[in-house]
Amino acid sequence: MKRLIIVFLGLFSAYVYASPEWVNGEVVRVDQSRSRIVLKHEYIPSIKMAPMTMPFGVVKEIPLDQYRPGDKVRFQIKVVDGTLDITTMEKLK
Repeated sequence: MKRLIIVFLGLFSAYVYASPEWVNGEVVRVDQSRSRIVLKHEYIPSIKMAPMTMPFGVVKEIPLDQYRPGDKVRFQIKVVDGTLDITTMEKLK
């Protein structure tokens, strides 16, 4: 039983660690032709990035035509070769 608990806790902690964090932001500009969006975002703890306004690449599965300047959003990022790409994004109400 003790081994089962240790295995479960190990798997659960690996899942929590691998789970990307959600970051809140506001849309500043959308560039559909380049699959980019400029966001004013809050502090990102996982990469120790201060709040700022900056461009992000966006995966093609995210429909950029649904976002407008001023929209409040939350998003998840992936760091690839020193660049930040948004992998998931949704509007906040």
